[in-house]
Amino acid sequence: MELIAISDIYADTTQTRALLNKLGKQGCDERIIVVAGDIGIKTAPKTKTEKVLKMLSTACKHLIYVPRNADEKDLKVTIPNAINVDKSNYIVEERSLKIGFIGLGGAPSHSVRPHEPVQYLWDENIPIIAQGLKTELKINIEKLMQHHPDYVILVTHSPPYGIADRSKPITIQETTALSDLLEEILQPTEKETPKTKAEKKIAKTPRHLGSRLIREFIKYYKPDIHIFGHVHKEGGKTADTNGTKLYNVSHLSPLPYKLTSRKFLKILLTEKEIITTFHHTIPEDYIPFNEFIEVYLLIK
Repeated sequence: MELIAISDIYADTTQTRALLNKLGKQGCDERIIVVAGDIGIKTAPKTKTEKVLKMLSTACKHLIYVPRNADEKDLKVTIPNAINVDKSNYIVEERSLKIGFIGLGGAPSHSVRPHEPVQYLWDENIPIIAQGLKTELKINIEKLMQHHPDYVILVTHSPPYGIADRSKPITIQETTALSDLLEEILQPTEKETPKTKAEKKIAKTPRHLGSRLIREFIKYYKPDIHIFGHVHKEGGKTADTNGTKLYNVSHLSPLPYKLTSRKFLKILLTEKEIITTFHHTIPEDYIPFNEFIEVYLLIK
């Protein structure tokens, strides 16, 4: 069974069409497409988000998605084969395989900039909120396990804390800008006390943007696959921990980092194994020079 996993589309119909061209029509009557949030963007109308989902729905039998902080919290569309698994679960049975999906949309509040205009955030540092989300996940995975699925797939927008979730500069321009900024910030003034070595080390350390409650859930329940996005600069990163295979599938839209964009993950599930490969949507028949380096970086 073929699964295509993507994230962070930002209502980009051009890149969605490029993805569909790459996938082709063959196998679309059995294919599953998984979207790990950021389907739309706040500056685009909801109709554009729905258009993206409708386009994707034509290339698969099952379209599984969760909303993210840029999407509406209760993102509902009238597409027969589109399933929102946010705080829910869903079973797919194809080719003698039974696959259980469980999801959690939105993102932890510490993972976005202060005052950023987003719609679906949760503060996992507030005990009652964290416990509520853990309970939702627990109830849904226990419902799934009653069906004895061959595979359990967790779909979230946020990464688990500590896995493919670091905010870090990746381009020379960004590195230079950040170095200048850090030098300015760390430069002592007449009124300030010089920072210690430990404080300077903390300031230069990339932040972890992932969710601790998601990490705890994975550690305890051990889903077979975890698909997520959100942290663009870690897109394409994979991990294998405690029997769970984890994939950051950021990000299909070129916004905001062109050099790491236009990725998608292809997952082939059989009764015995999971085979995965990352691909990109940049056309290969003609590549302008200014895009050549992007392809090079994507496939290395």
